[in-house]
Amino acid sequence: MDEVEKQKRKDQKARIRRARGAQRKLKKARTELEALGEITDWEDEFIASVDERLEKFDSAFADPSLGGFGEALSNKQKQVLAQMRRKIKDKSKQAPQDDPAKPQWKSSFKNKSNYKPRVRNIEDEMFDDEPEAEPEAKDPAPKHKPFLKIIDGGKK
Repeated sequence: MDEVEKQKRKDQKARIRRARGAQRKLKKARTELEALGEITDWEDEFIASVDERLEKFDSAFADPSLGGFGEALSNKQKQVLAQMRRKIKDKSKQAPQDDPAKPQWKSSFKNKSNYKPRVRNIEDEMFDDEPEAEPEAKDPAPKHKPFLKIIDGGKK
């Protein structure tokens, strides 16, 4: 029976963790909607009732056919929360910016405004002030044909 007791305690702790996670998501959605001024009475009431059930029962629904076993929110409640998140995302994108010409997105690449390619500038090598140097004399042509000489001392 000791193993069964351990499993029950483990399951109860997992339910509490899932409930706290769901409560955090609901609280975050409420604060962001309030900050944007876009929260409706229905959304406020929904969040309050689900939060109350999570606090009391560690789950916001009783019928197991409505959601997964051990889940804190039913499938429909998850959908409503996802819609709230989408609404937050859409409204926060529409928030006015300081500079309207500035793009709303940021690139993940580093800023390369100070970037200078490492290339040779041909104009730096042109010297108009100095007189042209005379071409260097080439080595005189060899007096005989090149030949191959075999040296003794290899493997024997």
